[in-house]
Amino acid sequence: MKSLKLSLGLLLLMVWLTPVFAYQHFKVAVYCTQKDVRNLSDKAYFEQSLKELRKYLTIDKVYLEVHRGKTNDLQTMLKVKKMFEREGIATAGGITATLPRSDAMHFGVLCYSDKQQVDRLFKAVKIAAQAFDEFILDDFFFTSCRSPQSIRAKGNLSWTDFRLKELTDVSRRMVTLARSVNPKIKVIIKYPNWYPFYQNTGYNLATQPRIFDGIYTGTETRDRIYTHQNLQPYQSYLIMRYLNNVAPGRNGGGWVDPLARGTLDRYAQQLALTVLGGAKEVMLFHWDGLFRHLSDHKLTGEMAAVAGITFRTIDDFAGMLTRPEALTVYRPVNSSGENFVADYLGMIGIPVELTPQFPEHPSSVLLTAGAAHDAGILAKIKTVLSAGGRVILTSGFLKAMQDKGLGDLMSARLSGYASVNRASDLNFRDVFNLSRTVQIPIITAPTNDCWSEVLGISPGGNAYPLLVGNEYAKGRIFVLTIPDDYSDLYALPRQTLLQIKRFILEDQNILLEAPPEVSLFVYESGLLVVQSFLRHNTRVVLHFKRPAEVSDFFSGQALRLRNGKREQTAEVALPANQMRVFRFKWKTD
Repeated sequence: MKSLKLSLGLLLLMVWLTPVFAYQHFKVAVYCTQKDVRNLSDKAYFEQSLKELRKYLTIDKVYLEVHRGKTNDLQTMLKVKKMFEREGIATAGGITATLPRSDAMHFGVLCYSDKQQVDRLFKAVKIAAQAFDEFILDDFFFTSCRSPQSIRAKGNLSWTDFRLKELTDVSRRMVTLARSVNPKIKVIIKYPNWYPFYQNTGYNLATQPRIFDGIYTGTETRDRIYTHQNLQPYQSYLIMRYLNNVAPGRNGGGWVDPLARGTLDRYAQQLALTVLGGAKEVMLFHWDGLFRHLSDHKLTGEMAAVAGITFRTIDDFAGMLTRPEALTVYRPVNSSGENFVADYLGMIGIPVELTPQFPEHPSSVLLTAGAAHDAGILAKIKTVLSAGGRVILTSGFLKAMQDKGLGDLMSARLSGYASVNRASDLNFRDVFNLSRTVQIPIITAPTNDCWSEVLGISPGGNAYPLLVGNEYAKGRIFVLTIPDDYSDLYALPRQTLLQIKRFILEDQNILLEAPPEVSLFVYESGLLVVQSFLRHNTRVVLHFKRPAEVSDFFSGQALRLRNGKREQTAEVALPANQMRVFRFKWKTD
């Protein structure tokens, strides 16, 4: 971001001195928790906090929560709703399906086999439907319950199958109840950031998007190291794209919170990447969390200031965020396997479009282990290859399918593990050091039946495939080696990453030569974004396979392009934790 490296004090001053205006290409909403709503019913706090937020943000809408462990009464909800509407701010309801803290275990989520708990939730649903024409379910609408009631109800089903069925049934009952109270009601379900595990706790992408009036996306990604989930920053973009593809035209927006972020940069990146992913509304969680409370009972909008300057910068070019140009990665709904690996691919500069539908006529498609859940996947691979396309398999997909018919397409198999500390192309013309020694699965392939295009070299001198492929019909099929520890991909040198990209992104016109933890976003409109997640400055090289004109989006300054044998290149300085934005236009032949 062009201004996000400023000190917090200077940042607050800049934002405060800049007039707040309506964003042209997306809306901004704030979620108010059940406790926030009670606090906002006090007129003095309402006026003080709203005035502070408006120094930095234009607020289009608030979501007022009826229930989070405790339930607000209808009169409180209507009072606060009216206060916001007098200020010209639209309102909707919210529900977090949790138990009171005294009854809560783990996250406090409900046991949906317990009628009393469900009735308590449905009481809140009635209040929300009475007070609003729309309400959203926060991402606690799942269950991890293994109570005696649940064990009896589950019977012989697996926990996953039982929870998928149970939450589908509760979803239908909830929406039916809400519509009986208010026929105009729209009920929205928000999905959390842990998309590979939805099915394990009852989130059902096969049924729920059709039951609810819309969906919403949790794009929070946290600090990528010092949190439990190992969520990579790129996921703030990728999960937005995935759920856009799950429910085209019905993904209402992206929800961001500042929790476990580590730095203010991390918060700003979540906001920016949510918009880059196509969000038409960004929801900030939560009202009181946007402030820092000072000792004299005053408020300062610390997080609101970061959000404000991020939104202004993004809004300048958000109108050009059309369809991304990226490698299609197929992940069927309710599947697991190589969980989150697509996020890591995005972090090494491979533009990723994650989708639950196998593309009809792909020139290239990448399949992770999750795609093995598709019973017809081998036939789909053959169709792509017969049409002259390219299929890239991860080593995890190879492991899942090597004994299930994949051998008809290629002879590669997994056979143990090796440690590597160097990498090279097929001809060993250039050998590059990895930043550390890493362990990789060994892919064994018959000589001259398959070709190792990129290799890892062990400390002892043996070479093992990092990318191996062969021809089939009119197309080519590759296997990309993925370490069991996905973060070991970050040990690969930039030259090796570029070698891999040249093969698996052959149909893309722009390649990024950069160290790991730098991402590329390309849009059909002619917009190009490079985002660094590194904590130090670096220089990257953009490779254009067609003659192009490229300029900095903000300054308009043209990039100096160097002509090579096969392409044009441009070297770009990239400050730590920031993004650079460019326009590009292809020259006519």
